[in-house]
Amino acid sequence: MGAAEQERQWSEHIARWQSGKLSRVEYCRQHNLKFHTFVYRLKRHRQTLVRPITLVPVTVHTPSAAREMVLRGPKGWSLALAGDVSTQWLAELMGQLA
Repeated sequence: MGAAEQERQWSEHIARWQSGKLSRVEYCRQHNLKFHTFVYRLKRHRQTLVRPITLVPVTVHTPSAAREMVLRGPKGWSLALAGDVSTQWLAELMGQLA
């Protein structure tokens, strides 16, 4: 079996596992897969899905007594936060959303 065929088969296993309700352990048990190999392949699969961060222009308005902060996306979404939210927490949130 070639490398491309093996990658395709693992991608199919991962897709089936993700669309089901089994734990990783149970899926491996039912499909006679080595758990540590499945975890390795899952990690590799997820790394291929990582997209580079895209920077977008922002405008920052700093009112003197901010009660609320609203983040607005270019596609119309918005997220309202308390004005005193931790900048470290906000940075972590934005990193998770990227």
